[in-house]
Amino acid sequence: MRRMMACVGMVALFALTAGPASAERQSDKSGFKGTPLTVKPADERKKKPHAYKPKPEERVIIEPAAAVPGVDVVDGVQVPGDLNETTDDSQVPGDLVAEQPDPLEGVNRVVFGFNQVVDRLVLEPSARIYRAVIPPPVRRGVSNVLTNLASPITLANDILQGNPEAAANTMKRFMVNSTLGLGGIFDHATGLGEPLHREDFGQTLGTWGMGPGPYIVLPVIGPSNPRDIGGVVVDTAVNPMTWVLYDAPLWERSIPIGTEIISGREALLDDYDNLRKNSPDLYATVRDLYAQKRQSEINNETAGYDTASGVSSLPPTTVPQTLNPY
Repeated sequence: MRRMMACVGMVALFALTAGPASAERQSDKSGFKGTPLTVKPADERKKKPHAYKPKPEERVIIEPAAAVPGVDVVDGVQVPGDLNETTDDSQVPGDLVAEQPDPLEGVNRVVFGFNQVVDRLVLEPSARIYRAVIPPPVRRGVSNVLTNLASPITLANDILQGNPEAAANTMKRFMVNSTLGLGGIFDHATGLGEPLHREDFGQTLGTWGMGPGPYIVLPVIGPSNPRDIGGVVVDTAVNPMTWVLYDAPLWERSIPIGTEIISGREALLDDYDNLRKNSPDLYATVRDLYAQKRQSEINNETAGYDTASGVSSLPPTTVPQTLNPY
């Protein structure tokens, strides 16, 4: 009897403790933790969100690139345009408006080929030896002396062109470099604010309105034209060295012009090598560069009366023969 009562008590105690735990587990199973899922009506699902509309004062207007002459806009990037489309012939130097006249091209090409052989066999090797043997300061001094000796020719043409400012510049350069520069070895005038410029009678004829005439390639001398050939004749007569060496032996008269040719060829060694390598037609390239160089010199296009840069990559024989004693 006692055992039965003990068993009944244990069963009753188990039932009381299991009931609340079971009910709690059932409530945990039926409960949903998290955001409840809701289904919107069909008409609400079809509605799209409104696009953002900024206020007028908040708008940023991106305007197209401003129109610049010679510049086009391609895919939003400014690139150089075709200058030929908007080029005004009145703004281009006279010698460059039309193509350089070359009616003697066949003969000129033959003479040009001969000059190239002379350059390969004589002038270029001599210039390379000159560069290898003579130190740069000495080569610079030789070039300065040659430039100083050509000052009388420049001065005469400054006067003939009616340019007193350029004439004063030439006189100052000659006096300073001949004294402080020890006969022109040192160019002190440039440091004192008197930049170098060169003039010849061919340029003077150009300033007077004379056209260049047909392109001509002279043996050894190289690119030229009738106007510049006449200019060389006049400059030779004006050159004091012509009269100083008039009665001298031939080899003595050849020293100034030979020195100028070798010095000029040495200065163009690298530029002319690049010109040979990169020009599809060397003859045409030299012809065009010569015309551009001469026109830029006539127009005095750069500050300080100096010749325009970027067009000096010419054969050595195009160096102005300002010291020609013949």
